[in-house]
Amino acid sequence: MLKIAVCDDEDTQRKEIASMIDKVLNLDYKSYKIFQFINGEQLAVSLLDFDIYFLDIQMDNLNGIEIAKKIRRENENAIIIFITGIKDYVFDAFDVRAFHYILKPVDEKKLKEILHLALKQFDKEDKFIIAKTIKQTNKIFLRDIMYIESEGRKLKVHTVNDVIEYYHKLSELEQKLCECNFFRCHKSYIVNLKYVDSYDNTSVVLKNSDKIYISKYKLGDFSKAFMYYLKDEA
Repeated sequence: MLKIAVCDDEDTQRKEIASMIDKVLNLDYKSYKIFQFINGEQLAVSLLDFDIYFLDIQMDNLNGIEIAKKIRRENENAIIIFITGIKDYVFDAFDVRAFHYILKPVDEKKLKEILHLALKQFDKEDKFIIAKTIKQTNKIFLRDIMYIESEGRKLKVHTVNDVIEYYHKLSELEQKLCECNFFRCHKSYIVNLKYVDSYDNTSVVLKNSDKIYISKYKLGDFSKAFMYYLKDEA
């Protein structure tokens, strides 16, 4: 089920935004729930376990930027959309990797357009590969794959939870993953750009501190791909 949080201390505005969202999702989604919060403090004491957040920036005590920072510490992949009456916070929004920024008064057509863009992100997140072993068949979501390692005829899929091994060609996976923010940085490795923390001339360091090789022939193209990825995610 898709879970959406709307946080705005202006009662009328919050209800209007929730109503607009409901109208869009009623046409596109069968399973969803919208949660309304009257201030940042109320949202902060929740589990912060939502897929999309619509946050007013200018709220008393705990404002939208501050609550967004809390969200990011708990939920790296959540989509954050700021709603505010002024443009002064646009650079703060970049700091917490906000998906978009809507100015008040909220235009229903604009909100619908941005919400549709946000929903497309979940379509990408739901993609998966199938890894068949002798004992079982594994469904591995792309969002959970950090990198894939080739070892002889066997592939090792390193996910956020474990490592799954099966027989397959790395080149065939490369074709499937090239448009999903994955990059073949070495003859033996495909990396998910989402989990890249840093890199140098010889290796890529992932967010879990794993280090994988990068080919000198791939370095230039990898740098470009990673920069484009960061730009799209900003």
